[in-house]
This record gives sequence, C-alpha cells and structure tokens, in this order.
Amino acid sequence: MRKAILILALSLALFQLTAGGSPEYTPVITEQPSHLEAEKAAEDSRSISQILYSLGNLYAYLSTDFLYDIDTEKMENELIRAMIDSLGDQYSYFIPAETAAEFEETTEGEYVGIGTYLTKMNPAYADPDDPESYMVIIASPFPGGPADRAGLRPRDMISAINGEDVSQMTATEASAMMKGHLGEEITLTVHRGTAVFDISLIPEVVTTPSTSSGMLTDDIGYIAIYTFSLTTGSSVAADIEKLLDEGAKKLIIDLRNNGGGTVQSALETADMFLSEGIMLETKYKPGSGRSEDIVYAGKSVFVPEDMPLMLIVNGGTASSSEILTGALMDNGRAIVLGSQTFGKGISQEVRPFRGGFIQITTGHFYTPSGNDIHEVGITPDIIVQEPEYTDEEMEAFEAFMENNHCAEYIEAHPDYTKENIQAFAEEHKESGVPEDILILLIRNEYIYAMDYDERPVADIWFDQYITKALEVFGE
Repeated sequence: MRKAILILALSLALFQLTAGGSPEYTPVITEQPSHLEAEKAAEDSRSISQILYSLGNLYAYLSTDFLYDIDTEKMENELIRAMIDSLGDQYSYFIPAETAAEFEETTEGEYVGIGTYLTKMNPAYADPDDPESYMVIIASPFPGGPADRAGLRPRDMISAINGEDVSQMTATEASAMMKGHLGEEITLTVHRGTAVFDISLIPEVVTTPSTSSGMLTDDIGYIAIYTFSLTTGSSVAADIEKLLDEGAKKLIIDLRNNGGGTVQSALETADMFLSEGIMLETKYKPGSGRSEDIVYAGKSVFVPEDMPLMLIVNGGTASSSEILTGALMDNGRAIVLGSQTFGKGISQEVRPFRGGFIQITTGHFYTPSGNDIHEVGITPDIIVQEPEYTDEEMEAFEAFMENNHCAEYIEAHPDYTKENIQAFAEEHKESGVPEDILILLIRNEYIYAMDYDERPVADIWFDQYITKALEVFGE
C-alpha cells in the first residue's frame, strides 16, 4: 500500500478515547502552493498580524493595570484553545502540555488505568438537556479489566470522578482522571437508566484490546474489532491464522460500535482481502498544497479471495471502520449486514505545539466508488432493523430496572443456558418490558457474572445481527 502518513491523529465518532486513547493516521502529500495561493496566504497573514497586534496591546494594558498577578501560561493555553474552538469543529481541539503525556499514551497498548473505551463530547457542544453531550459515556470496558470486574457496562454514563463534575472536562482530561494512579482508588458516579450510584475501582496495568475472535460454528469464524490501534492489523492477521487453522471456511468481522482509530490499520486490514483496486481517496482544502491521495490495494492477499466474508455494522461504526467497510464493500469483497453506519468521512492530523498538541480536521475521504459518506454513513447490503419501543414500554423498563430481578434470578438459576434466558423473559412478560429487552438484560447479567475466559465470543442465540448473519451464511 502507498503510505504517506504524517503523524498520529485521533478520529472517533464521538471523540473516543481509551482511558488512554485511540489514534488515527492521515495520509498527506505536500506540494508547493501556487503564486496566487501564496498571495492569498500573505493577505490572510496580514489580517492575522493585525489581530495579534491588537491582542498584544490588550496584554500590555492588562499587565500594566490589572490589579492581580497574571498566569501567562494559563492565558496562552486559553487563547490557543479559544482559537481552535472558534473553528466550530468538534474534532479539532488543543491538548496542553500538562496533559500531553496522557495523550501520547494513546499510541501504546499498555498503560495504568481502569480499562475502558470511553467517549465524551467537546464541552463547547454540550446541551444541558442531553446528558450524553456532557457526561462521559462508557463505550465498552476492557474484557477482564478493573472496570469490567467492577460491573461497568457499555452505555453507562459517568457524571463525576472522585466527586468532581465532568461536564466541563475535555475527553482527554476526563480520560486522564479516570485512569487514576496505580493502586490508588478512584470513585465514579455512574448513571445507568434511572439508577445513580458510585463505583470504586483501583487502577492497574491493563492492555488495550483491539480484537477478539473464535468459531461460531464448525466452519464460520468470527472476529470483533473494537478499535483500530497501531497493532490492530497484526492482531487481525493473528486471529485469521488461528481461525483458518481451526477450520474456518467463512468469516464474519464485527465492526459494531467501533468508532475508528488509525486509518493505517484499517487499510492494512482491508489489504488482507484485496489484490487490486482503490481502497481510499482523500481530498484536502484547495490551496493547502496537498493533492488528492489515493491508496491502492497490494497485489497479494492474506485471506483466500474465494472465502466468503461478511461485515456487521451499526450506527456506532464510524471513521476508520467505515473506511474498511467502504473498501471491502465497494470492491465487491464483502457482504455488509446491519444498520446505517455513523457517517464520519473526515480525518484529522495532530501536530506538536507549545509542549502539547493541536488536532485539526484536514482531510475529507471518499470510498472507492467515490461516495461521500460524511454525515450520511454507509447503507448495508442487508438491513437489520433496530427495534423501536413505545414510551409506555420504556417507562416499564425504567421501573423494572429499579428492582434487582436479574441478580436474584441468576442466583436461583446459575447456568447460562438458552432455556434459562427464555424462562426469565417468560417469568416477567407481564412487566410491560418487551421480550427482547428482557432477554438482553438477563443475557448480559449472565455474561458479566462469568470469568472472561468462559464468556462466549458472540451471542448466537439472541443477537439479531449474529443470527441474521448465520442465516445468510446458510446456518
């Protein structure tokens, strides 16, 4: 593959970080600007010079007449942050020097923390009527990590860390606080449905997982890709080798709720299945000095080209995950099953700045067929409709969650079986909670009660995406 990689850059649907992070690489080709472009840049520079001159005069006045001492470092950081925020782009932001070390850890696979993928919107875009816009949201806990063992679950929302409100924190700041320090207890205020409670955890050395895999049937292998980190390509390759050795004749790759990560790893994964064709096209701002960048597949493949391949996607499939989906779908290499993807068709790059980093959106990418997926997403070949619920059903669900029905049931019926799960749904059918929700509630309780090594790689009984995929593959 052609690689014109500049420097690590985050890309997530909702700015996802591990209690560490998730980087993205952006292909860049730099050319000299034309004479007219240089003149326009000079005009812009003069305008900016006038602004900076005015700010200099303002600072001179403040330093002379403001009664109290001035924290110039804080002032500088706030000016930089304000400049980036004024762009009006939730994916562009400033990482000051004091949090730069935590940010750099996003490229590493091991760190001290509680073990979660989390998301948080930029505080500048917070909506006081929408808790998801200002709280930290757990995308998923690392299997077997401190958060997982303590019972944190996907979609749990965090309003406070050690009693400190998170609403005005950036994702990086919240991530750093949630990591904590080795062996020092941290307390999270968790919102789950209508319930609000505290969970205390002790950070430890955890390894960031990017994939898990296993056999769903005698001949169908399954790989879940949680994020695209620097090591995801090699992790997927190892998973494929293992599944081929175990007799896989067909392959399912699950990209649900994968918010993105490194473009490089997504392209490496796509290249394992393609021997020719365009995988990605990226366009840049006119006058930036960057030409369009087109990435082609290599000539060799890692996976037999006649091996049936299916991708599972949903509304949480974003950015680099959509790059992989578009590359394999548009080249006719994979069937795509699920619901409409998120639609993040822009990429960012990160540069060191004043001891920290700045990230800005620089590229707009297109699928091999030239489709612009930004704020649109990718429509799967096979649609799996997400269930919709009435207000009455959701009220019944909230009331149901206030009681500890699931824990009581598991204590009385400790075996994880299809029959026990169905029996729970039957037992509570008069609650007003839809049957599929009851099934998922008790299934998740069983799974979280298991040791990690005992957990099924996927739910072949009640996960409608998985059951539909198996049906399409003739199982």
